[in-house]
Amino acid sequence: MFRRPVLRTAIVLMTAAALAVPSAAGAAAPTPVLHDENPSGNFGDWYTGAVPPGATADKPVILFVQGLHSDYSTWLGTDKYYEAAYNAGYRTAFVQLKDADGTGGNMWTNGAKLAEVIRKVAQHYGVSKINIIAHSKGGIDTQTALVHYGAASYVNVVHQLSTPNKGSELADLAYSSWASWLADLLGKNDDAVYSLQTSYMANFRSQTDARTENKATVTYMSGGMGDDGWFTSYWFAHAILPGEDDGAVSLDSAFGLPYGIRSFTKDISHSAMVKASETWSLVRPKLSTGSAVQAMALTSAEGGKLPVAPRLGGTNTASEANGEVGFIFRGGEVNGTVEAQLPLESGLQSMTLEVLTAKADTSLVLRAPSGRTYSPSDAPAAPEADDVFQGAIRRTFQVEKPEAGSWTLEVSGSGDAYFAAARLVEGGQVKTRVTAGKKVYRQGERAQLNVDLGSRVQGSLKRADLHAAGEGKSAQRKRQDGELQGSGELKDGKLAVSFETPQQPGVYNLSLDVEGTNERGEKVTRSVIYNFAVTDAAGKLK
Repeated sequence: MFRRPVLRTAIVLMTAAALAVPSAAGAAAPTPVLHDENPSGNFGDWYTGAVPPGATADKPVILFVQGLHSDYSTWLGTDKYYEAAYNAGYRTAFVQLKDADGTGGNMWTNGAKLAEVIRKVAQHYGVSKINIIAHSKGGIDTQTALVHYGAASYVNVVHQLSTPNKGSELADLAYSSWASWLADLLGKNDDAVYSLQTSYMANFRSQTDARTENKATVTYMSGGMGDDGWFTSYWFAHAILPGEDDGAVSLDSAFGLPYGIRSFTKDISHSAMVKASETWSLVRPKLSTGSAVQAMALTSAEGGKLPVAPRLGGTNTASEANGEVGFIFRGGEVNGTVEAQLPLESGLQSMTLEVLTAKADTSLVLRAPSGRTYSPSDAPAAPEADDVFQGAIRRTFQVEKPEAGSWTLEVSGSGDAYFAAARLVEGGQVKTRVTAGKKVYRQGERAQLNVDLGSRVQGSLKRADLHAAGEGKSAQRKRQDGELQGSGELKDGKLAVSFETPQQPGVYNLSLDVEGTNERGEKVTRSVIYNFAVTDAAGKLK
């Protein structure tokens, strides 16, 4: 298994009582009560949990906020937070954001509605401040509600469970020229995924992090470092995300708030972060009815403010932490039989080719240069996975020590799309790295992207697709092939790609195939993605 070494991080001290986890003997929590604010849908509805017998005024009210493409049921059921909080004597509430109606909302849509619900929950329970526990993108929606929509004075503590504070490279991938066809077909290129692109989030951070409202609330950050097993969606995402991650959010992104307090890391997957047996005992000691200043003092005394890990590569599609993993991406529409070429050099340890389609009856065949054919295996389903390609049919090919030459992936079907990611484990000579000075530019500003394939590779940029991602749907896709300036020869395996950013504000992805030859004269191809944003003179995306 090509798993990166686990990074161990100190955990703050806790009392013995706080370490107790829910047990089967705990009482089942009664069904929450609906406050039906939206008779025609779910967006804006909220629920209140039953008031437990042990509830006291010294325990804060907890509002739970779900993540990407989820609803309030994230928190319900066996080994979930509602049951744990009820048995611990906490009063609770739950919100339904736009995602609960099927299409994800960005932080502005969800944040505005969440701010309304925060005020209603505080009023309902007759308290001046509440605590919030938010999973994944719910942490971004929460911060937007507090900072941009006036709810900061109602919230004392926020505990984020693996929130992508710097965005997600998986969202960048969903808007690349290779994967956007499939993401569109699955309906996942919605406003929520659009807003999670790393450059969009960089712009959001610039609008948000300096605001004084952030001082009114203590925000705890946490992250995971696990997956749900071999070849699941979270397992495969490890190689795409930079540094350590939980299969959906990197630790660098989860700990991306400069004023946030690092709470804990744990070797579990993104979906397991909301299991009470895994994380409730780590979150519960941070809940507080006191002021933000008091909570900060408590954290300082516990030693809970830990250094945030530095970003490992930023714009990588091949993690610098791995160093020895490279990718070739392919994708597009499927009507009939489509062939994709995967040129491989000798010396590779293995190739894992994951192919995603929208339809199960779309057939796949992988053909080696020698003519040998391979059939795919069905990838195991990840429990409760909420990744950006949720709903896709996943199949994998595993080839050890693949022969050199041009491999062919044949995809046959109708009315479908595919995305193929060949994960190459190398012998340590070729290490794909991509770096850039920044993520956000003004209209027409010149940008430079540096690609490093390793000193033993020479060649040139093969192709560059500039993909303008339309918000919600990428029907506004624009392709500008071969128009990048400065796409010359690789020198010592390094290529400087200089280009003038578009005049139209928005979020863009450069989908690059960099092609060279190694010391044996073999073709070496790697695919990389650079996500960037263009703002107008006022710093707005549009």
